[in-house]
Amino acid sequence: MKFRTSYRIAAVCSLILLLLTACYSDKGNYDYHDINDVTIGGIDRENVYVAYAFQTTLKITPEIHSTMGDESSYEYTWRIIPRNADTGKGASLDEFVVSHDRNLVYPVQLTDGDYTGFFEVKDPATGVTWIEDFYLQVISQGSTGWVVACDQGDGRTRLDLIGKDSENTNDVLYPDLWKNLDFEMGVPKRLFYVGDNYASYLGFPVLVTDQGSYSITGNDFHIGEDTDLKWYFGTVSDRILVANSTIELYTTNWVANWWVIDDSGKIYATECTDRAFFSYPINILDGQTEFKAAPFVGVSYTYNDTDEDWNYNYAAIFYDEQGRRFLAKYGANNYPSLMQCSGTQLFDVTTGRDMVFMDAHYEIDAQVVAVLKEPTSPRYFLYGLMLGFSKIEQNYYGEIGGPVSEARFFTLHPTYNVLFYATENKVYRVNLADPGTATEVISLDESEEIAVCKFNKINNLWGTPGADVFMYDLVVCTNRKNATADEQDIGTFRLYDIPELVSGSVTEKTKIEGLGRIVDVVYKEQGPTD
Repeated sequence: MKFRTSYRIAAVCSLILLLLTACYSDKGNYDYHDINDVTIGGIDRENVYVAYAFQTTLKITPEIHSTMGDESSYEYTWRIIPRNADTGKGASLDEFVVSHDRNLVYPVQLTDGDYTGFFEVKDPATGVTWIEDFYLQVISQGSTGWVVACDQGDGRTRLDLIGKDSENTNDVLYPDLWKNLDFEMGVPKRLFYVGDNYASYLGFPVLVTDQGSYSITGNDFHIGEDTDLKWYFGTVSDRILVANSTIELYTTNWVANWWVIDDSGKIYATECTDRAFFSYPINILDGQTEFKAAPFVGVSYTYNDTDEDWNYNYAAIFYDEQGRRFLAKYGANNYPSLMQCSGTQLFDVTTGRDMVFMDAHYEIDAQVVAVLKEPTSPRYFLYGLMLGFSKIEQNYYGEIGGPVSEARFFTLHPTYNVLFYATENKVYRVNLADPGTATEVISLDESEEIAVCKFNKINNLWGTPGADVFMYDLVVCTNRKNATADEQDIGTFRLYDIPELVSGSVTEKTKIEGLGRIVDVVYKEQGPTD
């Protein structure tokens, strides 16, 4: 291995030079002393260590034999260096340090390639260092897991990954995947996942920052100018800031629709294919009057196959932010219109209120739930809509109870008729049939502040094995309050099991600490190229 050989030659040359200098300065000194001799074993130098990128935790337990020194006083350094690294062109050896522990336990967060590892043992009393090297090959097997966008505080996004260990059993944190990335993506605002029914064409997280919106592609979590979402749009501007991205899985031809609302309230739609391309926005009421859409889309996740022509005619629901009214667009129409509801009328579709949340049930019933706030008071109201074939019905309405005036986040369970909202450090559950009653289900320490409270839909239920389970877990992420600007690892990720019965207890099933300052999280599914 050329790189390994070059490194060792350089080390030997440096050692020889050091010895010559020592002999010269000690000329005439013949008072000899015994020296400490350290040998390192337990590291396989004959075979290659193989690790899967962002999936394997590399574990090496070296054996250290010393003739004189005290092993507890030694200093340890593990470096893993790419074979193509060029320290002569600005690369510092300190960039490649992965641990200072005696035993290596390293969640591999390296891209595909060949690496040379070095284990260094230093006796601080004498300054003498002993080095043992090894060879590492990193390959990809399709990295999946929870992608977490964190605010680094220096104008960039820190990306953390919560994946599985080498045995695919325990959750492991792979922190700051972009720490060596030379790309200014900006400060994180939100995360979405874009993927079609069968992961045939699209499958990637989307990071929205104050600078733009970018897809995160490949098993190395690539982001750059080439992944800017502006290239998906016909009229390319300097940047596209996505306020909401929603996938409508089933349409007439069984191809998923990708809905996008940008920060200016423009609505775009395209099919999830290899030719996905957004043309002109459709936020024009009845094709005549432009309106600003609230950043929410309500869609159906069911498919009606009873018609002999396999027609699909479920409405997509939008909200006119300025007119404060519900709008609907059916597949046969080019533009949204004022929503018309059949059956019992529980509320006026022109509400006069501000929308703060809207989402849809996933598997059972085509139900859309919205939360609207009274503009002049801290009162919140729940609206329930059933999307039927070529019709919309109203099925829930009422004022939301509990300390909802302190609510920061709302989220709808994918299948159960329950809504959750989060305050600074508590989470409350609301039964859709009785919104006036809110039950506290999670209470966190006052030193924590909730940054994320959501359910994460899985687009491709036949893709990543076991990923569908996560769709029914409540994701709650917190940041430690009163942390200084220099403190980075202040975030905590939690998953909660939600019981089917409204009266059941919500239980914590996963807790991972040591993340950055969390802004948003999404599950990275197995994409079409993984």
